[in-house]
Parts: sequence; C-alpha cells; structure tokens
Amino acid sequence: MNDLNNHTEATVAIESDVKALLCDVQQCARNQYEQCEERIRQAPGKAMLGAIAVGYLLHRLPVRAIIITQMRVLSALTPPALLLCGAAKVYDFLRKR
Repeated sequence: MNDLNNHTEATVAIESDVKALLCDVQQCARNQYEQCEERIRQAPGKAMLGAIAVGYLLHRLPVRAIIITQMRVLSALTPPALLLCGAAKVYDFLRKR
C-alpha cells in the first residue's frame, strides 16, 4: 500500500512538472509569435520578400523525397527500437522479481 502511495505521489509530481514546463513553452511560443508580428508590422516589405524567398526555396527543394526518405529510415529503425524497449522492460521486470 505504501508503495502505491509513493507511486501516486511521484506521478502527481511528474504531472505537475510537465504542466509547468508546457505552460513555460506556451508562454515562450506566444512571446516569439508576438515579436514576429511586431517585426512584420515594422517592415512589411522585408517580411514579404523573405516569405517569397522561403516559398521559392521550398518549391525548389525535393521536399517529397526528403519526407519519403525520413519515413523509410523511421520504418527501418522502429522494429529494433521496439525490441530494445521490450527487452529493457523484461529485464526490469525480472530484476524486480
């Protein structure tokens, strides 16, 4: 019973830490977005030129090929990663017994 209480307290502590971290990330993202909007308002021509340049580069890059390659690598590495995770869980389970 005591072990269950410790586990619950640890879970609550981790959950509160994660929530605090997410709030910090959300606030940071909001601040960055507001700064970006302000820069665009100050120099709309420069922002438009930058957007056109980025759009051109994205159009010229082989984005589809890059995504397909990433998916192939991911699908090739997923089974060994899952096997290692399972082996670690089995080892942990046997060590506790």
